[in-house]
Amino acid sequence: MRKSFVHSTLVALWVALLCLGESIADVTISESQVQEAVETYVGEFLDFPGELEVTARRSGPVTVAGTGRVSLQVVPAPRRGSARAIPVLVEFVRGPVVVDTIPVMASVRYYDQVLVATRPIQRGEPLAAEAVNLERREVTSHLNRYVSDPDDLVGKRAKTRIGFGRAIDPRYIETIPTVRKGDRVRIEVQVSGISATAEGIASESGVTGDLIVVKNASSREKLMAEVIGPGRVRIAL
Repeated sequence: MRKSFVHSTLVALWVALLCLGESIADVTISESQVQEAVETYVGEFLDFPGELEVTARRSGPVTVAGTGRVSLQVVPAPRRGSARAIPVLVEFVRGPVVVDTIPVMASVRYYDQVLVATRPIQRGEPLAAEAVNLERREVTSHLNRYVSDPDDLVGKRAKTRIGFGRAIDPRYIETIPTVRKGDRVRIEVQVSGISATAEGIASESGVTGDLIVVKNASSREKLMAEVIGPGRVRIAL
């Protein structure tokens, strides 16, 4: 019986020590938990329409002193960053108190659907649907310099030659002019509700709504007129 009592006492002491050890143990936050928190924050912060690949540039777990549940929150860091490298602060919160903070650099890569030339497109050529195709590509190095929506190419032409397999860059396309330089146009004039017309030649290209210089075919006088349609310009006096 004495032996049984001693055994029970030792078990009780072991359990008590185990509980005491757990009560004073620090909290360990894994590397994957930090990665997940940073990834979520960056995704919401950027609101990028495509896909993001976010890497928190910090290795290993983080030990937070003390006991009690710890949650993570990510806030902007005061230092400047870029689209590819976003500095953040990961805060470790216990209850209402921030008990620790670590700086983390988030490396970001961007992917999106990109319109790509399926064949060489010559300068001045209208951008037909069969000349392009959508492909998933990394766009980290040329953000805002690609086209994803085929509707954005309607009524557009190439400003320069676009090679096979090249992404369509908005800088290298333009709206097809309603009136081209050298076109014969009808010049419409309105004076106090009275309309008159004359023949002219466009000295510039322009789309509907543009102001361009035209030359009266009879008087050779140069006038500023608004493009109102194919072969038509208007002068308001």
